[in-house]
Amino acid sequence: MATLVVRSLTPRDFPALRHVRQLLERVDLPVLDTERMPDVAQLALALLPDALRRRKVFVAFVNGELCASLDIAPDARRAVWDVRSLAAGSPHLQAHDDVARELWEALLEYSIARAGEARVRRVFAAAHADGVAHASLRAAGFEAYTRLTIVSGVAPPQPIAYPAGMRRQEPGDVWAIHQLYHRITPRAVQFAEARTSATWELPRRRVGARLPRVAAEPVAYVLESRQGLMGYCLVRRGHDKLLVELMAEPGISDTITFALAAMAETGAGARLPVCLVTPAYAGERVSQLEAHGFGVADERLAMIRHTTAPAWVRARVAALPVLEGAERAAAPAGVPSYS
Repeated sequence: MATLVVRSLTPRDFPALRHVRQLLERVDLPVLDTERMPDVAQLALALLPDALRRRKVFVAFVNGELCASLDIAPDARRAVWDVRSLAAGSPHLQAHDDVARELWEALLEYSIARAGEARVRRVFAAAHADGVAHASLRAAGFEAYTRLTIVSGVAPPQPIAYPAGMRRQEPGDVWAIHQLYHRITPRAVQFAEARTSATWELPRRRVGARLPRVAAEPVAYVLESRQGLMGYCLVRRGHDKLLVELMAEPGISDTITFALAAMAETGAGARLPVCLVTPAYAGERVSQLEAHGFGVADERLAMIRHTTAPAWVRARVAALPVLEGAERAAAPAGVPSYS
C-alpha cells in the first residue's frame, strides 16, 4: 500500500520540485509583480525563518517521491493566509484530476492545521467553479461566499473630467470608509472577510519608496458628497499593471468616472494594463467598465476556511502520517489537529 506524507518544503526538495508542474491551478487573485524572480526562486523564500518569510510551501510525497505542492502567501497585516496555487505531478505519477484532487485535499487539510497552530483564523482562496482545485477546496471544508469577476483593460488616454467631490484620502476618512463598506457589502461577505478599519489606513512611507526600481506606494481617493463619503478607490501601481480596488454606493453615476480619474492620477493609467476585481454584489459595474473598453478576463469563486472548524482526515490512497516527531504534540485548545 502506498504511503502519503505531507510536510513543509525543505532545501533538499528543490531538485524534485521542478517536476511538480504537470497540473497547476492558480487559486489567487491578481497581485503586483513586486518580486521579479523565476517561480523556483520565489519558492525559495519559503525557506527563510518565520520572521522573514513571505511564502509557505507544503509538499506531498507518495512512497517517498514528491508529487504535489501547495503555495501560500501569509498576510500578517490581516492575520490570514491566502492560497496561491496547487500543483501535482512527478516523473512516475500521471497527474490526472482524481489523483490531484486527493493530493491537494491532503495538502489543504495539513495547511489548515498549520494555520490554526499559527493563530491564523482564516484561509482564503479564489478558484474556478469547475476546476479540480475547487473540488479539493470544497472537500477540505472551504466555502464560497461570493463570486468575483476580474476585469482588465487600459484606461482611456483622453483627459478625465474629475467628478465633483473627488479628493485624496485623508487620515480622518478611515471611519467613514469603513461605514461605506458596511453599507454596500452583504453581511455574509462581511463575516467572511472580517475587515477592520486598519484595512483602509493610509500606507506608511517606505524608505526606498522614491527609488525608481521600487513600485510606487498605493494611492487612495474618496468621493465625497453632502451625505458623506460615497466612493473609495485605491490604486496600486506595479511594474507591469495597475490594481484598482473600488467601492461605491449603488446607483451613483460618477462611479466609473471616479475610478478612471483615480487611474489617471497615477500617471500610468494610459500605458499600464489595469486589473479590477468586482464582487457579484456590485455586478452592474462590469457592464459600465465594458462600455469604456474594459473586458472580463476571468471569473472566480471567493472561498474561505475558518481554522476553528474541525479538520477531518478521510481515507484516501493511503495511510496519512502527516504529523511526525514534535509536530504530533498537542495543539492549543480550539485548533484542529490530526493527532
